[in-house]
Amino acid sequence: MSSIMSTFDEAARLQTLFSLGMLDTEPEAEFDELVQLASTICETPISLVTLVDEQRQWFKATMGLSVRETRREVSFCAHAILRPELFVVEDASKDARFAQNPLVTGDPSIRFYAGMPLQTPNGHPMGTLCVIDTIPRQLSPNQTAALLVLANQVKVRMELRLQRRALEDALQAKERFAAELQTSDQRFRLFMDHSPFVSYMKDEDGRFVFYNRRFAERFGIAMQEWIGKCGEDLFPPAIADVFRANDNAILASRQGREVTEHSLEHGQVYIWRSHKFPFMERDGRQMVAGVSVDITGDVAREEELKLFQSELESANSLLRDLAVTDALTGLSNRRAFEERFAIEFSQSARRHRPLTLVVMDIDNFKQVNDSYGHGAGDAVLRKVAQVLRETTRLPDMAARYGGEEFIVILPDTDVPQAMLWADRLHAALARADWPYRSITMSMGVAGLDEEIREMGQLVARADEALYESKRAGKSRATIWMPAVTR
Repeated sequence: MSSIMSTFDEAARLQTLFSLGMLDTEPEAEFDELVQLASTICETPISLVTLVDEQRQWFKATMGLSVRETRREVSFCAHAILRPELFVVEDASKDARFAQNPLVTGDPSIRFYAGMPLQTPNGHPMGTLCVIDTIPRQLSPNQTAALLVLANQVKVRMELRLQRRALEDALQAKERFAAELQTSDQRFRLFMDHSPFVSYMKDEDGRFVFYNRRFAERFGIAMQEWIGKCGEDLFPPAIADVFRANDNAILASRQGREVTEHSLEHGQVYIWRSHKFPFMERDGRQMVAGVSVDITGDVAREEELKLFQSELESANSLLRDLAVTDALTGLSNRRAFEERFAIEFSQSARRHRPLTLVVMDIDNFKQVNDSYGHGAGDAVLRKVAQVLRETTRLPDMAARYGGEEFIVILPDTDVPQAMLWADRLHAALARADWPYRSITMSMGVAGLDEEIREMGQLVARADEALYESKRAGKSRATIWMPAVTR
């Protein structure tokens, strides 16, 4: 097999593959759903997400096969990863490369194969997303396009794995730069934090060493969260590359200049006018500082936005529609909540930042369905979702947890602050124009503390507090305390 892979740095490819941490892991729904969708769209009985190891190809996700791996020397995927484009074999029994292959002459009697290589950002092919049939055939143009979109979604998940693996290194770098930040002049910091502009500083490698409070508020982050990170860690390549090019030009010319730059926030493109200038630290390090103003509303940018958003939607619309959104309310669904909660829980516990959950249930919801019908119940659920969207911040997450139950994640929010938010939600519910009858909600509030070791403990506490609100007469918010448990 070494001759097949002679065009690659096989050692580097295998090192990247092992760093993914995906080989010989348990099945995961996010990959299983993609192969199921690939089989459905391409109308094939078999679909796989494969990883090509040194001696084998191993299946991270399978549809239509019971085995989890085959020898690499007989795998179609070992051929597919040799090229960047879709690899198609319409009739393997008539293809000299595969006619005597035991996977063709024996079980599972492969005739048709189409595989898209899964490359990491450094260009190393890890495996494929492929579809297989036992009869000769071709893919339609629409099936081909859909298969490429699904393969891109698999690659996105692999890239997230690599990023999570690099998190410890990034955190170590962040701590180093945070120490440097603490030595900065306090008067300067106060001045910058009270400035109405977004301000920041980067080193010659593009890593943030400082940003002001307005910057943190704009992007919904903590004051230290992005310290030590580069634009490449935070923004899409098309945006990060422009940032780096502008910064490098300023460092090379040693002159300040005004530039127009873009950012991507929650799927929306914003346009900034930035004045950037170079300076030198006392130890001789070259730095770039910037002051930026959002000019999105002042710029005629419709065509540019349409192009950018079209590219974004083509890569993510399928994932959003099928995986993370509750169809009735438009809020995040339970799966999306669990993924986001895992991230927020891990970050808050590690960084000792507050995190609060609010679980809520519509009071007397069954009476609405019994009195007015299920259509009325659906209308009430949609209205509750609207009120939740209007009362939560950008960093927060509201999700439909099941039936008439909702859940809200409040990052960087302690329990007293969460109770204030619950009061605002009760007031908003009271002001809302309900289609059939006034609606109230019971809520349970629980905050992360040192006793909690698992995510489920925090959810369970919020649930217990919710039931206490129900027992106490409904239409209220209750904070979890040990005395609440029964």
